[in-house]
Amino acid sequence: MHNFIQHQYPRPDTRLPSWTKRNTSEPHFSTSTHQKTICIIGAGPAGLAALKTVLDSDQYKSGKWVPIAFEAREEVGEPPGTAVEPPLTPLYDSLTTNIPHPVMAFTSRLFPPETPLFPVADRVLDYLKDFAVHFALRPHIKFSTRVSSITYTPDRTRRWLVQTSTNESYHFDLIMVCNGHYRIPRYPSVPGLSEWLEAQKTSHSVYYRHPLPIYKAKTLLIVGYGPSGRDLARDLNGYASKVIVSASEFETSIDPDGLHLRPRLVSFGSPSTGTVTFADGKVDDGIDYCILATGYKFDFSFLQPPLMRHECPDPIPPLPKDLYNSSYSVFALAQHLWPLQTHYPPETMTFLGLLFRVSPFPLIETQARAALRAFDTYEKGLESGGGTRGIDERSEAVDIVTRWENLKAKRGNETSVIKDWHRFEEPEQFDYRDHLSIFAEADPVGSSSGSNAKHQESTSSPSQNEPIRSQEWEKYGYYHKDILRNTWVKIEQDGEAEKWLKSVGNNGIDDWVDLMHRVVAYGKELEKREERKKPGSDYFSYYFFQ
Repeated sequence: MHNFIQHQYPRPDTRLPSWTKRNTSEPHFSTSTHQKTICIIGAGPAGLAALKTVLDSDQYKSGKWVPIAFEAREEVGEPPGTAVEPPLTPLYDSLTTNIPHPVMAFTSRLFPPETPLFPVADRVLDYLKDFAVHFALRPHIKFSTRVSSITYTPDRTRRWLVQTSTNESYHFDLIMVCNGHYRIPRYPSVPGLSEWLEAQKTSHSVYYRHPLPIYKAKTLLIVGYGPSGRDLARDLNGYASKVIVSASEFETSIDPDGLHLRPRLVSFGSPSTGTVTFADGKVDDGIDYCILATGYKFDFSFLQPPLMRHECPDPIPPLPKDLYNSSYSVFALAQHLWPLQTHYPPETMTFLGLLFRVSPFPLIETQARAALRAFDTYEKGLESGGGTRGIDERSEAVDIVTRWENLKAKRGNETSVIKDWHRFEEPEQFDYRDHLSIFAEADPVGSSSGSNAKHQESTSSPSQNEPIRSQEWEKYGYYHKDILRNTWVKIEQDGEAEKWLKSVGNNGIDDWVDLMHRVVAYGKELEKREERKKPGSDYFSYYFFQ
């Protein structure tokens, strides 16, 4: 039997100290023990989803819950900028979504009619601004305010002390961590990199916005071929004289678009000669500049030991007694949400939006509903004296160990398990969403999704309390995202996008589902045409050898 930890938490004191904002002239909130205060860190997509979910709840409407979201930027959906080091957002000019927006959108609000199927970053930012205005979220957000530290205060009625960059202090009952994970750049451990950085011959993709004159007619190296690496390679191909792309899955070759592919980069040579070496022994000289599309680190600097340890956890079992941030994942979190550790009740802190290779917006909405349900159940248990818990920690511990063992069997070592802990494979994200929805619906905190604008099979309006489950059209759109995106790029290049989009969205989600099916069908037809043109095909033989 696995040696799982037993958690014991101090019960809060029954004294009634004020929950107050210090060093500010603004009025402080009520100190009533029946009013629970909720801190939301970040007002990006995850923070907006969390805030709207709180405002939709019966507890908020009856005055029992009071939320505040803290946002480091000056505005919701603030455009990319580089004034802060590193930039507060990594968005570049040519960035488009890699998931069709009907699948990506929040469940409660679609993108406007005739929005391109894969909108550019500015359209997504406008969507988030509209979301915040439409649901009256902005009055609950403190902009230009960064959370600098969090302290657990079990001797107070309100258990969390939050301090901000504006020198204000607050006490909260629940912490919802929604600060995103695409800001702090991850630099690879490659010999010679420091010399290239010092010579200003390389930078991370977090600083990239558009092709610069220094790239014109130059030889560029892009390290990494995830979504950003692919976009940058496409952006710079043809602008630079030569684009080399290095990724572990490549062999030395030239692809049909003229990109020079290389395997994993193993060393940087002299910056003056622009020399680099790859895993197959291939050496390239004359590299003028290198862009590192090597991903980002999880950053929770406002959580320090014992609340969070910033290092890799030991292999399990048993589960650790502390929460760990390896910079690749947060461990151990029940359902990728609740910290299983010995210092504070896990229902009182939750991490939203850590998962990747998912459709994030609707998934985060479901996480928020589940997080609030667990918190509400835990608080009711305290008030009644019955000790009812919001989550079953023993069951969740078993699930964590099972996932660890399954991932280790697939990946082969603990390091890969830690790196891929929050990475979902299909159809895991949809099963996960449905599992959390069932959990949240068992003791709901209010209407599940507001207008439920997209999670319906037809344009007829569903019941407010209708259970939300992953829809087949969502799965279709996600599973076909690659052919959808490639075909949509072709449609835009041919100048046909406006025709395809005409009036689409006026009838709600049905229009978008129909469009996705038509685009997939067109993409498959284009693939067949290309296949027929290849030497050896019946089409090629008929037309070229008659």
